Amino acid sequence: MTNLTIAKGVGAQVPLSPRQVAETYFSSLEQGRIQDAKALLVEKVVWENIPSTPGVSDLAPWLGTYHGVPAAMKSIEVWAKHARLLSFKLLRLIVDGPEAVGIVHEHGQILANNNEYDVYVAENIRIEGGKITRYRVYWDVSPIIKALRSI
Repeated sequence: MTNLTIAKGVGAQVPLSPRQVAETYFSSLEQGRIQDAKALLVEKVVWENIPSTPGVSDLAPWLGTYHGVPAAMKSIEVWAKHARLLSFKLLRLIVDGPEAVGIVHEHGQILANNNEYDVYVAENIRIEGGKITRYRVYWDVSPIIKALRSI
């Protein structure tokens, strides 16, 4: 389990800094430790994975905006019914105050047809009080749509 605080003095605990939270979050995802990453989310996290779009969301039904940890985790469960992650690699991390952006390379495979895909994603997280309060992703979904459609 991820330790969300650092000891400071006798018996005092302070929240992790935004950089520490971001580094821990992305490291957890790289190592496939989803529960450790989940522990860094506030219960009412706003989880934005590009807006639902006809012709796209019907193929990739995990896309959309979700409120709260259970809904965010459900969207990941929906993704996992369609695809599996072959690799997840943080390429660059930029932290400015409470905002962090991780540039990520994701390599995955569609379960229905075994087609593989590669996407580069900018994951923007807002960190307050040592926890992630908002997750917003920016990416081109066309490689996944191509893999889903077998074209």
